[in-house]
Amino acid sequence: MSLITSTSLFGSLDFNKIQYDKDFKEDSVREVIIAPILHQLGYNQNNIVRSKTLQHPFLKIGSNKKIAIKLIPDYSLKVEDNFAWVLDAKSPNESVTDEDNIEQVYSYATHPEIRSTYFALCNGLRFSLYRRESTNEPILEFALTDIEHRWKDLKLYLSPDSFQVGKNFMDSISNISFFSSSR
Repeated sequence: MSLITSTSLFGSLDFNKIQYDKDFKEDSVREVIIAPILHQLGYNQNNIVRSKTLQHPFLKIGSNKKIAIKLIPDYSLKVEDNFAWVLDAKSPNESVTDEDNIEQVYSYATHPEIRSTYFALCNGLRFSLYRRESTNEPILEFALTDIEHRWKDLKLYLSPDSFQVGKNFMDSISNISFFSSSR
């Protein structure tokens, strides 16, 4: 396996320039930053679901005419036909640790059609990863200029090989046994 570097992933991209480039927006983050990361993690067309429309299960607006609220995550990543995690792209001027942005992606991760353990945000400059049960602090957060130093951690959490069938089930069992033994 070759060494992952910023250059091997993103070519000659200058991160210092993109934060001031008014034309480098969310769509650029998707194409230039996120697509190479997902590919290098081991995802392909078959397990990357882009812009999946989710009907919000609880909320509707309007009194005479009810309009369903739709949620649309940028990326829903599948492993063995199950959603493993969701990723939302933001423009470089948006924070990946902003509470509203975190809540938005959390709503995708907890949606009944997704129910993923992990969710992440990337703004082209920073990447943050959260565990659904603990959204106060990211479990992994770094500047993309440091990706070569954080690649091992990123791959450990998010590569398709990191997810096992029944992993959530086993987590649930260990939580149950923890609670039952502490009573």
